[in-house]
Amino acid sequence: METSRTPISALIFDAGDIIVHKIPDNQVRAWYEISTHFHNSKLNIQKYFIQLYDRVRTLGSNFKYNHISIDFPEVPVLKISIILIEEYEIEKWWKHPDPQIFDTISQLWQIGYKIGILTDSALSSETIREVLPRLSPYVHKIVSSRDVGVMKPNKQMYSSMLSRLKISAHKAVFIAHDPAEIKGALESGLMCENFEYIGNLRKLVEVIQRKYVLA
Repeated sequence: METSRTPISALIFDAGDIIVHKIPDNQVRAWYEISTHFHNSKLNIQKYFIQLYDRVRTLGSNFKYNHISIDFPEVPVLKISIILIEEYEIEKWWKHPDPQIFDTISQLWQIGYKIGILTDSALSSETIREVLPRLSPYVHKIVSSRDVGVMKPNKQMYSSMLSRLKISAHKAVFIAHDPAEIKGALESGLMCENFEYIGNLRKLVEVIQRKYVLA
């Protein structure tokens, strides 16, 4: 007897290591310039960069300045260009889409699913569309932490995506691999597929077709 499939309306993708894949920092041109700023400020980049990066990823859409200053209590103020951080992320992540992502997203889009990208990013949602020109026509909504002002697993990220897609949580499946982000999605009422268990995008389509049906 065939197991009944769950009716859904939308598929929401995390970006990192699913849609795009990172390359090492030493292969990123912008990393050299960032490293120079840290060196000149006598800051340990391994210790402090992630704090700076996360700050940019949660600036919110109302932030209007070109530079960001981070004042760590025990070290001097570091002022760095936001554009440089954006360039770093584009080079490290967004220029390296998964080769299968275009076929996967377009196939799911043709079935009729709404497609969303929910990402913790230093880029605005508009910029993400610009750096993924082949994929963008098949993506209904992009929600970036840069615009919302918080990162996953904050529930505001999930609710923002659901609001923009105009669907209820129980009609959406979040596709991700980070346990905390999956937990946050489940607590927000979404269903989830753990990409770590699926392994690749071709198998993802098979999973979606086996377990779900368009609502």
